[in-house]
Amino acid sequence: MSSLDLRSRWLLAALLALNLALKLAWTGVNELAGDEPFTLYWSLRPLQELFGMLRTENNPPLYFLLLHGWLKWVPLDPAWLRVPSVLFSSLTVWPLFLLGRKLGGTGAAATAALLFTCSNHSYSFAHEARAYPLLVLACTWAVWQLVRLADDAERHPSRRAASIIWLVAANVLATWSHYFGWLMVGLELLLVFVVPRLRPVRVKMMAAALLTGVCSLPLLGTLRSRAATSLGQGTWVPVPGWDEPYNMLLRWSNAPVVAVLFIALVTMVLMLRRGKPGELAIPLWWALVPLVGMFLISLLFPVYIDRYLLFASPGFYLLVGISAASMSLGRLPRFLVPAACVAAMAVDFAPWKDNGAHPSRVAAQVEAWRTGATTVLIQPPWYDLTYAWAVDPKLFTGAAPMEMALRERNILPVRSSGPPALDSTVATVVHIDAWATLTDPDGNVLKQLHHSFVQTDSVEADKKVILRRFTRR
Repeated sequence: MSSLDLRSRWLLAALLALNLALKLAWTGVNELAGDEPFTLYWSLRPLQELFGMLRTENNPPLYFLLLHGWLKWVPLDPAWLRVPSVLFSSLTVWPLFLLGRKLGGTGAAATAALLFTCSNHSYSFAHEARAYPLLVLACTWAVWQLVRLADDAERHPSRRAASIIWLVAANVLATWSHYFGWLMVGLELLLVFVVPRLRPVRVKMMAAALLTGVCSLPLLGTLRSRAATSLGQGTWVPVPGWDEPYNMLLRWSNAPVVAVLFIALVTMVLMLRRGKPGELAIPLWWALVPLVGMFLISLLFPVYIDRYLLFASPGFYLLVGISAASMSLGRLPRFLVPAACVAAMAVDFAPWKDNGAHPSRVAAQVEAWRTGATTVLIQPPWYDLTYAWAVDPKLFTGAAPMEMALRERNILPVRSSGPPALDSTVATVVHIDAWATLTDPDGNVLKQLHHSFVQTDSVEADKKVILRRFTRR
């Protein structure tokens, strides 16, 4: 930041403050849902249990460790739980602005930062207690350090070592936040071979990648075993349709019309330059390689979901920001196109809206259906943490493992192809179907319940969560 003039410093400070203020304003608007209860539960467990879990899960330890420390100082409340994600997301404005200014000037930098700030997609992940905002920050910082390394190679030879260290630090932060951070390391290696500006630092980038691997040696065994399991057994992600790359751009743009306008703008600028992207090269590769490459991979090995592509979204905002700032409309002020792009995003920006997930309604409906001795069955079993939080947040701070604590309340996650043996005194069974077909595609649990009980009620208590009540025949 020392290289910025006073005006740019004030502008960056204002953009950071705006982003942070918006994201802090509605941290508690959503209920704890999705993968957040999983993150919270394991962040609260003793470190020995946490590392035991991480050996069999697709998560590096860094975010869990940060949250483990954070939760020692704040209340056990969803709004407080999400503050680290908010901070990581807001801090992304810093390297994004510096990149934009270096590549396209102050106008491009401000435009990219404001597009990122007004993105519903980025905003929603900033309000999730997951590692993705930290990954995005690390990846954006890494690209900034790579550009700095290329510039320092020519202008400040004495600063090369420091630049490599900072680049390694950014990549280690990415790979220890999420295993998809390695995709960013691979993208950086690609950039130094295809972008003329970065070619002088090919050897240095390869050295940085090697050092990143050395720093990540403790994780490589788990990464290898989890990758082998996923490749052998497949993933839960469906094969994407041919329209999914456009749908991803739509998510990044807030609305279909805006997505089309942004695509048209970037295409027009590239055509005017006769296919020579110049300063657009870095963000163009940053956005398009994951967008297209992961789509092609997903035709054989599906991984094409928005959270896995989130690290590419800053490249898209940078691409649009630089394109907008470079457009000239005759005698009209140059800020009109960037302002129009930001306004288009802002019109559909709705940070106050919740995500539609309300596990508390599931817990309330189950409680309303309890008559006599009642057993609650949960499919798939990992919905147990979401339901446990909705039932009683104190379950997360108990010494006993969650499954044992739930069993004491007759709440049973189903981990096999049939329901657990039920005592003859059980009068009512409530079946929670939060995508049961994922682990029980033949519906064996429901078949056995229908054999022994009579279904009396069925309701969609929450988004894609079906409750069924069964009573003894």
